[in-house]
Amino acid sequence: MSKTYTVRPEGPGRYVIIDTSTGAYVNRFHVPGELVNGPIVSGDSCTVVTKSSNLNTGYVIKIPTGFLINRFSA
Repeated sequence: MSKTYTVRPEGPGRYVIIDTSTGAYVNRFHVPGELVNGPIVSGDSCTVVTKSSNLNTGYVIKIPTGFLINRFSA
């Protein structure tokens, strides 16, 4: 059986990756700015859009490692 994860905000710019079968925190990651949209988990990645200095930026994060895969203007 493959693992499933969810992601939730934990504070300004901080997010936690949670194993849905156990409820345990697996990892954490940080992206700058105020949350605009997300986190949206799809497969083995998570997308978060934040706003900083009137610029929206999207971040694609690898789940469960928390590594940045991609960054884009939104």
